[in-house]
Amino acid sequence: MRNYRVYVMAGLLLLMVGSAVAQEDYAKVETSPAFMYIRTPIGGQSFNCAGGGGTFAYNVTSLVGLAADMGGCHIFGNTLGLANTVSGNQFTFLFGPRLTFRSSSKIQPFVEVNLGGDHLSISCENAAVCGNASRGFTAFAMTAGGGLDLKLNKKFALRLVQAEYMYTRFGNECALAICSQNNSQNSFRLKSGVVIGWGEGSR
Repeated sequence: MRNYRVYVMAGLLLLMVGSAVAQEDYAKVETSPAFMYIRTPIGGQSFNCAGGGGTFAYNVTSLVGLAADMGGCHIFGNTLGLANTVSGNQFTFLFGPRLTFRSSSKIQPFVEVNLGGDHLSISCENAAVCGNASRGFTAFAMTAGGGLDLKLNKKFALRLVQAEYMYTRFGNECALAICSQNNSQNSFRLKSGVVIGWGEGSR
């Protein structure tokens, strides 16, 4: 009889420990202001765009979340080999699922796929390239990639890096010479910043 009671108590203790581990907290909502850089190769040259943005993510579970990603940047540098002739701004608005792999480690990797749009505004002073014009275009955009967060405490983390492939399709709407034979654009997007957690969920 005593052995039975010992087994029952041991079983209850294991259940309590397992429940405590299972109830480890995570942020239900995360906001992450960040620096953003986009590099888009076109015709042997590249658009370079730097700026900032942010992500709002709702964590359905500790693993699965839904994110809204907004960002804006300014085109700079020797774009298309025409120094100081092409300038503009780029604004991305993307939405999609995210998987975050949480553990006892302070490093938390995540992967995500986002779909949405990209609005590009270009000002050009070279008539041969774009006819001394300012134009605006909006096109389909998609990103796929992931990153690493360094957890500081329950509320704050550093987004060490977020690196993504970015696909856009401006060619269907762009009548400029620089867009010819370039219906689709394959870009690289890099982000880094901080993560702020709000509310708590449990595993």
